[in-house]
Amino acid sequence: MEDDNGYAGGDSSSDNESTSSSPRNGPFGDEGTDDGNVRLEHELGVDHEQADPADLDYMSDSMMGSGDEYEYIGDSDIDMGHEEDPEESEVITGSYSGSTSELQDHLQDEEAGDCNFNMNIELDEDRRGRYRQIMEMFLYSKDAAYSFYNKYAKENGFSIRRDKVKQTKNAPGQVGLRHFVSSREGKRHKRYFANLGGRSQRLRAESRCNCKVHLVVKLDRRRGVWVVARFDDLHNHILAKADEVPFLWSQRKIKDFQKAEILALGAAGVRKHMIMSSFISKYGRYNEVGFVRWDVYNMCAREKRKLIANGDASTSLGIMLSRRDNDPDFFFEYQADEMGRLRSMFWCDSQSRQDYQDFGDVVVFDSTYKMNRYGMPFIPFVGLNNHCKITVFGCAIVLDETEETYIWLLQTFLRAMCQKKPKTVITDGDASMIRAIGAVLIGVWHRLCSWHREKHEEAP
Repeated sequence: MEDDNGYAGGDSSSDNESTSSSPRNGPFGDEGTDDGNVRLEHELGVDHEQADPADLDYMSDSMMGSGDEYEYIGDSDIDMGHEEDPEESEVITGSYSGSTSELQDHLQDEEAGDCNFNMNIELDEDRRGRYRQIMEMFLYSKDAAYSFYNKYAKENGFSIRRDKVKQTKNAPGQVGLRHFVSSREGKRHKRYFANLGGRSQRLRAESRCNCKVHLVVKLDRRRGVWVVARFDDLHNHILAKADEVPFLWSQRKIKDFQKAEILALGAAGVRKHMIMSSFISKYGRYNEVGFVRWDVYNMCAREKRKLIANGDASTSLGIMLSRRDNDPDFFFEYQADEMGRLRSMFWCDSQSRQDYQDFGDVVVFDSTYKMNRYGMPFIPFVGLNNHCKITVFGCAIVLDETEETYIWLLQTFLRAMCQKKPKTVITDGDASMIRAIGAVLIGVWHRLCSWHREKHEEAP
């Protein structure tokens, strides 16, 4: 039967009588004031319109359903104080804090399992929808395909690189198929594990794990667009986190304005690590810069190779000519051999020529510097100014250290300094240099460097 409130009653009349009896204090609080019921429903997340089941198992099942699916049937055993199951009665009528925590843990575990299941279903549906969307898209060029796939990789936490390319049969030289793969595709070649030519290889961590993720685009010549031929997004490695993505290889890029600033600082003599530190200070964080320190080194090396693309000797002469155009008092001369290759070169700027006129009484030049790939001696002409600081009068690069080369160098030095001879010359004990000084700098005191003399005395 149903009572006045519209709820179905129990099987026996005693249940109905109990329902209409006077208020009493239950194990969860005072039922007459509803404080205990409100507190229990609040902690368990139960609404007034939802079910209040009779036992823990039925309560767990009903809590997983919606409010419309389950209805409240009669009074529960908790309200009636039934003790048919001693273990269940002990849990229910005991300490409320302990039983509630266990019940909440049980409910949370079930809800977490269902949430994970639903999330997996949603992820699978999103993955299928994304796969269909990518397979149906078309692009206007292979560069646009790379940009799209690189952006996709950034959003998903991995890096990409360009791989195999195929040309069309009917139009030789025209690319018809382009592969883009993950940066962790394949395995490291065995030649990088071997010691080639006696050179030791620096140990590097293995970065490739044979990941099969790829995007293949092909040219549709009829429509003149690129379409997606194959796409695979199943990784076999852990993807990068959001704060790690800016450091991935394909996600690092030096922008044009950053490149101009780096080259300007490098031309001013700022070291590469100091340039990187300035960018970090400007942007506030490493991942906001967009590149790392080795990118700065590589970019500067590429620009230097572009500068000497026509030959380092031709580039050096071009730099000397441009400096003479900007500085009328800039002086330089050079020698070339029969093959037109650079043999010797001397240069000095206007400030060096002025310093020699003021502090050129003592000149020291040494040919022991060979800091270049050709082994050509670098010879600086230096002295001391009025602050006892080293000042440079000129510099030279020569092919060899013969007497003929030194005679040409000293004569060129005098032409640059308006034929003003120094009072004293300090050099090392090279015999060719001594004979050249005696032939060109007549009447000039020649002294040997004490450091070189002590070095030769200590040698066995």
